[in-house]
Amino acid sequence: MPSTFTSPPTSRLAIIPARGGSKGLPGKNMAVIAGETLLARAVRCAVASGLFDAVVVSTDDPAIAAEGVRAGAEAPFLRSAALASDGAAVVDAVRDLVTRLAAGGRAGFTLVALLEPTSPLRTAAIVAQTVAAAETAGFDAAFTVAAVPTRFHPLKQFRLDPDGAARHLLEAGAAVVNRQELGSSFVRNGMCYAVRMTALAAGHGMLGSRAQAVVVAGPLVNIDDADDLALARQQMEAALNT
Repeated sequence: MPSTFTSPPTSRLAIIPARGGSKGLPGKNMAVIAGETLLARAVRCAVASGLFDAVVVSTDDPAIAAEGVRAGAEAPFLRSAALASDGAAVVDAVRDLVTRLAAGGRAGFTLVALLEPTSPLRTAAIVAQTVAAAETAGFDAAFTVAAVPTRFHPLKQFRLDPDGAARHLLEAGAAVVNRQELGSSFVRNGMCYAVRMTALAAGHGMLGSRAQAVVVAGPLVNIDDADDLALARQQMEAALNT
């Protein structure tokens, strides 16, 4: 029976991307922190924000899909193997999910948010701030960033030639002498991306055509390996004990 889903004027979709495979940390999306899987934590955050008309898990793994449903999300279908490979772009999985939802009668979403399970320290407030930033006039996307410590500033970085010779990563770095000259730099932290559907339809990626950065201060971890997972557990324990 066709879906009777009718989107309101502002209809937002949250996608939790969670492939089953991971070389750096096998099964990382199902890793447990403070009694909850990373996947469930991301789903719960999306639901708790109260911003989304649908929260959907995008995965190729039936066990991850089932965990997403238990946590309060939908998992109406699995990703294809091609969209779950190491080289697959997450925006392609997003487009595929949106297309398949539309084919089932669930079209009309005005914004898509992406919450990666591997950034477990996000809050509903951070998600809300990112969505609001993407819906601000003059922008069609937003994403969370964290400040890069000065000692790791791009102008202080080098690359090494095959023979071991060091060269400034950025040519301007050769002229920088004082720390005060560096200014601030930021890195994506994976907590939240939000993009308007108009930008995706125009062929843009998750950063749209003009993205607003949402600076997140405080503890940060983006889990890629076992060391990152251990750090996340330490940070979560510290947060629970304060």
